[in-house]
Amino acid sequence: MKSNISAKKSETPVASAKAVRQPRARKPATAPISTVKEARPDLQPSDWVRAGMKILAQSGVDMVLIPPLARELGVTKGSFYWHFTSREDLLMKLIDEWKQHATLRVIDIVERAGVSPQEKIRLIAFIGTNSPIDEFGGAVELAVRNWARVNPNVRKVVADVDRQRLNYLTTLYEEIGSKVDAELLACMHYCFSAGLRLIFAYPEKQKLAMRQAALDQIFFADHLQKTA
Repeated sequence: MKSNISAKKSETPVASAKAVRQPRARKPATAPISTVKEARPDLQPSDWVRAGMKILAQSGVDMVLIPPLARELGVTKGSFYWHFTSREDLLMKLIDEWKQHATLRVIDIVERAGVSPQEKIRLIAFIGTNSPIDEFGGAVELAVRNWARVNPNVRKVVADVDRQRLNYLTTLYEEIGSKVDAELLACMHYCFSAGLRLIFAYPEKQKLAMRQAALDQIFFADHLQKTA
């Protein structure tokens, strides 16, 4: 009997003390949720230039940096390089924008007005007074000139702009006609206007009145005497 029982037991497989654990099925991997803002597909180079001009006017060229510009526009730093090769590339675009906005655009507006040379000069004075240095237009002008003090390339652009403005004023004074040299009048006018913008003692309305008085009593005086 014992031998039979032993034989039966030997035929039964021996169960292990612990059940063999089956490997758990892995959950499919999910992509991590990105906290980085996607690049805006509608963003144009002009958007970067406008944002750069704003920082230039407020804080100067040293603060025109890619990271704060990207934050301002709500995009990644990488999207900057879709439009510009480098920060220097952007800075040159800022200079081009300043030249276009503060000189070529002004000349175009004045010429389209189709008024006499005197009225064109008065219009230039009015436009200049509407861009005080504590507002965007005047602040950019001052920031660019500060930048030109330390950057020879920018200084050359500013010198070209100054010459273009002086040439235009000289042409207008030549059209008026005066015994005083037209280029000298243009230079005096330009220096007076630029210096008056930097003076804080007068409110902007008074500055405009002083510009107009200077035109009548100094710059146009010879012409007004001849036509009187």
